[in-house]
Amino acid sequence: MRIIDLINIASEHLGKNGFENSRIEVERMLGSVLGKSRLDLYMSFDRPLTEDERERFRSMFRRRLAHEPLQHVTGSTGFRELEIKTDRRALIPRSETELLVEIAVDFLKRFENPHAADLGTGSGVIALSVAYEVEGSHVVAVDISDEALAVAEQNARLIGVEDRIVLVRGDMLDGLEGHGLFDAVLSNPPYVKSGDIDSLQPEVSRYEPGIALDGGPDGLTFLRLIASDAHHHLKPGGLLLLECGEGQTEEILAEINTTGRYSESEIVSDLAGKKRIVRALHK
Repeated sequence: MRIIDLINIASEHLGKNGFENSRIEVERMLGSVLGKSRLDLYMSFDRPLTEDERERFRSMFRRRLAHEPLQHVTGSTGFRELEIKTDRRALIPRSETELLVEIAVDFLKRFENPHAADLGTGSGVIALSVAYEVEGSHVVAVDISDEALAVAEQNARLIGVEDRIVLVRGDMLDGLEGHGLFDAVLSNPPYVKSGDIDSLQPEVSRYEPGIALDGGPDGLTFLRLIASDAHHHLKPGGLLLLECGEGQTEEILAEINTTGRYSESEIVSDLAGKKRIVRALHK
C-alpha cells in the first residue's frame, strides 16, 4: 500500500464516522509515524509503506476513532513558535490562548529581564512561550497537579528554557508566595462550569484532566480569585491578563475594577470578535 492509498482510505473512513477535517488528521497521524511533514507526504505519495509503518498507523487510527484527541495520539501540538508535548496529564493547549501570549509577550519585551507568573500552567505553554520569546525573562509557573508539572518540566527541557522557569506545586496565587513581585501575572485557569463538563465533546470530557477544566459551579471560581487578589503580587505598572470563557469577561472585569488597584482595565476580543481576554494594569 502506498502513502496516497492509505491517506485516501483512512480519510474516507474517518469522515464517515463524523470526524471533520479527516484528511488533515490522517496526514498528521501518518506524518507522525513516518517523521514527515504534510508537505513531505505530498512529495512522496507513491512510496510504499512497510508493514511496521502500517501497523503503527492502525494503532493511532483506532485511538482517534475512539475520540482520543489527535494531539494525544500524535503526542504533540503546535503553539506559536513551539511544538508542545501533550498527553492526558495536562490540558491540550488551545489556539485561543495564543492571543493571551501575544499580548503578554508584547508587554514584557518592554522590560529588561522581566519577571512573570503563569497560574495553572498545565503543559507549561504560556510560561514556555514567554521564556522562549522574551529575552532575559524569568517565569514562575504554578500548578496544583504534579502530573501537569511533570509535563511542563519535560517541555521546558525539550525547548531549552528550563533555566528560566521555576515550576511550583501550589494552588494558584498561593504558589507565588516567596517569589517577589511580578511584571505580569498571566492565567488561563479552569473556567468550565462543573455541571457542563460531562456534556463537552468526548475528546475533552473523556480524555482531558477534569481538574484543568472545572471552574466551579459557575465557572468563575479561579477567575474571580485571581481578579480580586492578583494585585498583591504585581509591581506598580504590572500586567494582569486572564483568559475567560464565553460570557465571563464582563463579570471578571467588574471584579477587577472593584479592587480599585488598577489604573486601567479592558476586555480584548479575539479575531472572531469573541470577548476572550481581560487585561488590567496595576497602579
